[in-house]
Amino acid sequence: MLNERPAFGIHSFKDRTGELQRIRALFADPPVRIISVLGRRGIGKSLLAVRAARSLAEGAWPGGERTEPPDAVVFFGERTTGITFEQIFFDCLRLLDQQEAERLHRMWGSRRRPADKACELFDAMTHLQVLFLLDNLEELLDDEDTFREPDLTEMVQALLSHESAPRLLITSQVPLALPARYSRAERRIVLDDGLPRPDSIALLRELDGDGLSGIRDADDELLAETAGRVYGVPRGLELIAGALQDDAGMRSLREWLGDTAAISGVVDELAQRRYRDLNEHHKLVMDVLAVFGTPVPLAAVEWALKPLAPGIQVDSALRRLTRGFLARANREDRTYSLLPMDTDIARADLIRRAPLLARRLHRRAADWHARSAKPREEWRTPQDVSPQRRELTHRMLAEDYDEAALLLDRFADFLVWQGSASAVLSICTGLAGQLTRRQARLAYLVARGHAQFAIGPLSDSIQLLDEAASLARAPQDAACLQRILFLLGDMDRFEGRSADAAQRLRRSADIASELGMVEEHAHALLCLSLAHSYADRPDLGLAVAAELSELAGRAGLPIVRAREANALACAYATTHDWPLVARAAEDSIAAYDESGIPEALGFSWNTLGIARLGTGDLVPALSAFDTGVQCSAEVGWSLPEAVCTFNQAWALWHLGRAAEAESSARRALAAYRRCGSKDEDAAATLCEAAAALRADNPARIVRALERLAVLVAGNPDLCPADWFLAEADRMRAP
Repeated sequence: MLNERPAFGIHSFKDRTGELQRIRALFADPPVRIISVLGRRGIGKSLLAVRAARSLAEGAWPGGERTEPPDAVVFFGERTTGITFEQIFFDCLRLLDQQEAERLHRMWGSRRRPADKACELFDAMTHLQVLFLLDNLEELLDDEDTFREPDLTEMVQALLSHESAPRLLITSQVPLALPARYSRAERRIVLDDGLPRPDSIALLRELDGDGLSGIRDADDELLAETAGRVYGVPRGLELIAGALQDDAGMRSLREWLGDTAAISGVVDELAQRRYRDLNEHHKLVMDVLAVFGTPVPLAAVEWALKPLAPGIQVDSALRRLTRGFLARANREDRTYSLLPMDTDIARADLIRRAPLLARRLHRRAADWHARSAKPREEWRTPQDVSPQRRELTHRMLAEDYDEAALLLDRFADFLVWQGSASAVLSICTGLAGQLTRRQARLAYLVARGHAQFAIGPLSDSIQLLDEAASLARAPQDAACLQRILFLLGDMDRFEGRSADAAQRLRRSADIASELGMVEEHAHALLCLSLAHSYADRPDLGLAVAAELSELAGRAGLPIVRAREANALACAYATTHDWPLVARAAEDSIAAYDESGIPEALGFSWNTLGIARLGTGDLVPALSAFDTGVQCSAEVGWSLPEAVCTFNQAWALWHLGRAAEAESSARRALAAYRRCGSKDEDAAATLCEAAAALRADNPARIVRALERLAVLVAGNPDLCPADWFLAEADRMRAP
């Protein structure tokens, strides 16, 4: 089993034998992918789900039945681990061998869609039988009962479409809305009623094990009446027992019931009464737990309260809250937390009675999380910035939106490059319209513009970054301006605006150099060199490559050497010096591999393939293009996949494999359409030429190849225009 169980009190689990048997039967039914346990708050959904998951994991069920256990049961709770696609993805990597986990980790940082990432993960888990328990799912749903975060929607739909994907056991107050085509894959178990009378009575007696509250020794009729006040809801029974333990008047159960007619089965009202009955110190400790919202150690609560109420005995208050079923203690990791019901009640009451205190506590919680943040050089996965993300959440809840935006600026670029651009966009949505300081708005625009660059459309990214550039005028904005210019320049390069790209990328490189930002300097110089080469100015491209060579000598970093070789290969390609192109491309591939940064490998293999075509080595060229397509698919970038497949089609053409050439050309066209490139027309024309070749129509071939030569002119990523013209001349010859 992985992760903290989302429910506690499993030892007091009662009844639900029929529901347990049904879960066992449904888990044995392969077409059923989702089992949803539904019911109102406090009815015992989580206890039932955890009990079922434990029985599945152990292969042992009430009554003595035995079943084959799954390979793993993984618990996820919105108030414990959190329920996000990112959390689920990285927890699943713990189930795989190191090599496969590292491959998928790299793939997570790609630009592939969440659905594709989920399918890759589930493919890797085909040999495993796994159950995910997702607790309190209603907290993630919108008014239409669908996920607020589209990544989760894509993950669940991928799971439902994959024969060997994990199974889901869900608890929720409302059912998850699924498309009709998936209705056969889900089965629902609805808990309409609380515990039966005998089990309610037994649970009440267990909750007063020492008999001090008078519950254990009360008669069955009185206990049945007590259970009836909360409809046998297990959480309601726990709250009643806690209230009796804390009753200052030491009344009997019958007296206490006579004074609480308002409870009448309304669990929330009873919980609010329990909360109001706390003294100020206990209430303040509960406020802190509610503000944190996730399990925290004693030290966190003490630290949060130290400047506000230094005299509070926090450990004593926590024991009191735990004993009264208002807080829970996890002995394994020595943390304290509230149940979701009590968290909601405490937060609402805190905001109502003391809004300024609520903001101060959120600031203290933010400061606590900031203390555990890792330095940037230790970041490897999105989870490495979890403390910063929790800090940011509390800054926003404290309504310190400007501080939150400035904090986001420190790690937004890392999340985008790691494949979590959607998480950055989600944060930015919460900041929209809330910022007052210029620097905060600048940070917001850059973070949102960068995320939009990764997700699209590019027009939205350009608009955001142009606005950011207009704000980045102060000396302290230099690093931010460098990022803005780099992103805008790179988009200009992709869209064929070479002059604009060169101007922006030169400024970006100069700023990075002045600030000592070596990797950013190298990246900007590479894109500047490529922009010149794309504009058919190899002399300028080589001059910038010389700057990269000097920088590589000073820095000694593999990634800088890779950028240098990449720039050289592209510049040499415009001069058709194919042996030099091949050597530079091979150097760039080796350096990218050494650096562990695979983003540009597809382009480097493509360049090597063109060089081999230029030297007449058709089969090695085809192998290079094949490898480039594979590398591009692994990082989820359609553009290098498109250029590799385009040139692969031309290699197949010259190998006399006309049908395969046409197929590759059509795959190139599809890839270009996915990324919205201007070279889509060139791919469409290559498809036309390949179709004419298969139809043995020389005149049509010649017309298509002549148009193709015009469309590819000046693009060193594609085969040179004169190759297509030479083939047209050959087809015209008698």
